[in-house]
Amino acid sequence: MSTNSICWNCQNIIPPNIFLCQKCNKIQPPKQVNEFRLLGISEKFDLDLEELEDAYLKLQQIYHPDKYSQLSEKEIKYSTLLSSMINEAYQKLNSSISRASVLLQLNGINSHSEDSSFNDSQVLEEIMEIQNEFLEAEDTEQKKISIQKLNSRITKTINDLSRSFKKKEYEIAKKLNIKLSYLEKIRVNFKKQL
Repeated sequence: MSTNSICWNCQNIIPPNIFLCQKCNKIQPPKQVNEFRLLGISEKFDLDLEELEDAYLKLQQIYHPDKYSQLSEKEIKYSTLLSSMINEAYQKLNSSISRASVLLQLNGINSHSEDSSFNDSQVLEEIMEIQNEFLEAEDTEQKKISIQKLNSRITKTINDLSRSFKKKEYEIAKKLNIKLSYLEKIRVNFKKQL
């Protein structure tokens, strides 16, 4: 949980998730805050990606290092660190897979455990079936049809993932996120082969 901090310049109290002192207008050292809070958006799986981008661009306008290039080394350093954190948060939340991972971690679920990615034989069979169908396709048109089917499965998995987060079924969300990760990797590989 974020707590108040003290401005390095004027000793004013700085509330959590605020990075400019309201008294002296100096940029503050970046604080550890989750990606949603950093960008000032709701902690949920179903995000409006335009709203996400707007929040990102607004923060970059405020904290971009170019804006601080004529100020002290401390302010340049803080703006560079903060800008980097904002970029990373945007990249994570812009991807369904990494956004789900962030939400799982915020809800106490380790989304990166090694054994969980391979213990669902049904998912692995489905993945193998998808790959075989693509490999057995005799021409580009059949391969495109395979990719369309894959896209439908990805959409269905994202919808299932959304429902599991709404119901707070985090273990199910974890499995669906692993499945989505596999499906997205397959899609990238298929597109390379067209």
